[in-house]
Formats: sequence, structure tokens, C-alpha cells
Amino acid sequence: MKLYGEDLVKSIKDERERIIKNMEERNKRISNWETDEDDCFVSIRSDQQSLHNCDMKLEILNTDGLMDFEGVFDKNGEEIWVKWVHTRYGGAFVGRGVFASSIKALLKKTGWHTEMIKVPVWTKFVSGSGGGMCGAYTGSYELVRWHTNMVTGEYVGYPD
Repeated sequence: MKLYGEDLVKSIKDERERIIKNMEERNKRISNWETDEDDCFVSIRSDQQSLHNCDMKLEILNTDGLMDFEGVFDKNGEEIWVKWVHTRYGGAFVGRGVFASSIKALLKKTGWHTEMIKVPVWTKFVSGSGGGMCGAYTGSYELVRWHTNMVTGEYVGYPD
């Protein structure tokens, strides 16, 4: 079951309380020498990240769920989905099969332009440097464009 609006706020607040309780219990164990901080460094970081994620989500839910975003548009005013892709040469921006090393180069190559638009946002975990535990430890939650307004539950999708 998908949760939106006030139901989602309640769920996130419950999760936030659980994380804080977890952190307090771990701190007690460390203070009582039942374990040491070196044994818990990954779970400490994970709880910090999760708490920050909850706070970011609650901040979004305290608004209309929208954020200004720079969209790319063709000459007809139709929005184009542009994303960064990894290539054997490092990486490139791609939209409708056209590759370029930067957004500026893509716009020049295609004649497209950018405009600020309001779109739904949510959080997403982005792995840090390396993979495995290193990526998890150095990763963080970021605001990203989302397909659904999590305040209203309205699905808006992504441009083609």
C-alpha cells in the first residue's frame, strides 16, 4: 500500500523515532563498554544517513512537494528527458539519442533550450566512492526529480 500526505508523514515520523531509539540504545552499549565505537561505525553512519533522509522527506512533505528544476525543451516546447550515462570514455549527457559532454554542448548541438519548471521531488540514496560497504558508507541521500508528488499522490511521470 502506497502512502502519501499525512499518512506518509506519520510513517516517516514513526521511522524517525525508531532510528533515534536505536541510536540511544547503541550509545548506552558503547558507554557501558558492552561494545566499542569501532564495532559500530557502519551502523552509526547508516543511522545518521537514515535520520537525515527522514528529515529531508518531512521537509518535502511540509511543502507542496514540488521544487524548481531545470528542464530541457525542444523547439516545439516539448520536454526532453536528459540524463548522465557512463560510457567507456567517462560519461556523457544524452537526450533522444544525442550524446554530449555537457548540457551546454548538448543544447548547442541540438538547438534545445532550458527552462525552470516545478516538478515533484523525493529522496534517493546515491552510492559514494567505490562499491560495497565503502560505497554505502560514503554515499548520501539526495533530492531527485520524482514521478509522483508524495504530498498529493498525483502521478506525473517523466518526459519521453
